[in-house]
Amino acid sequence: MYTKTTSSFIHRIASFETQYLNQQLRTFGLNTDQARAINFISSHPDSMQRDIAHYLNRQEASVTNLLKGLVRRNLVIRTIPVENERTKLLSLTQAGNDLVAKIQATFMQINATLEDPLSDADATKLTELLNTVQKHLDTIQK
Repeated sequence: MYTKTTSSFIHRIASFETQYLNQQLRTFGLNTDQARAINFISSHPDSMQRDIAHYLNRQEASVTNLLKGLVRRNLVIRTIPVENERTKLLSLTQAGNDLVAKIQATFMQINATLEDPLSDADATKLTELLNTVQKHLDTIQK
């Protein structure tokens, strides 16, 4: 017997979001994690790999491969500061910066699509409720 549960709705919405984002970002030659990494670096210049790993909720080793691909494509630069040779700071190239507006527009579009059927009050309430759920999940994951 199939019942419509909160988790099933979240799963369906997340699946839709993933499919939509993959389709849109593919036109830029990116996947979702690459786009999120570029967006993160844009907002946090000179960030480190572990910051991106934490943001993407991925292991640092898998983020290494993701970043290597972005460096090869001339979208990200790794800089080694003189004061700490073990650290690599991340920044965007001009080509990476040129993609940021397109990436952000894609993420704003999916958000608008999800909120379209809602009033402003309902969209605000939904965001508040989801934030409450996320905070709860954060406490039980630790």
